[in-house]
Amino acid sequence: MEVNCLSVPNPLSYLICAGVKDVENRGFGTDYRGPLYIHSSGRYALRGMPPLDDYPVPVIHEFNELLSSIQEMDRNSRFIGIADAGAHVILKNEDTQSDRAVNEYALLSDVYSHYRENPRKPYFLVNAMIGKVTLVDVKQNAKSDWAEEGYHHWLLDDAVLFSEPITGLRTTRTGLWKYDLPED
Repeated sequence: MEVNCLSVPNPLSYLICAGVKDVENRGFGTDYRGPLYIHSSGRYALRGMPPLDDYPVPVIHEFNELLSSIQEMDRNSRFIGIADAGAHVILKNEDTQSDRAVNEYALLSDVYSHYRENPRKPYFLVNAMIGKVTLVDVKQNAKSDWAEEGYHHWLLDDAVLFSEPITGLRTTRTGLWKYDLPED
């Protein structure tokens, strides 16, 4: 089955497929609307969470701040230590949180669970089809923290992060491209 694809640099590709990043900024528009498979490109094949200081991801930022303070407390303590497994982290008041916050927390939990199971195996793959979304519209004035001025804003919904990505897909294509998806 032939599908429409878009290459997005890592780690933004994962934020899209996890339902955190709802806008992709592009220098061009498209008339296409519908399913869009996300190809993770770039150079990052990282273990743990990559640096996301420049992006609007409040759950991850808060987690990193708390983790830093816990590590500092562990370094400064004389009698009490923090277990290697770290603190138990939950999303507070989950039923009142936005879908984006819930999705961001789910991605964060998946990354750290994966890292604890095998710290040598990267969670953030490159050259892989990692998920899909629905391209619902393209505007130049989207109301999203992810929308950058001067770009076409590709509005994304219905994000799915594949549990089994399709790996080994090197491409230099930009824009929309077609891929013949293997049959199950």
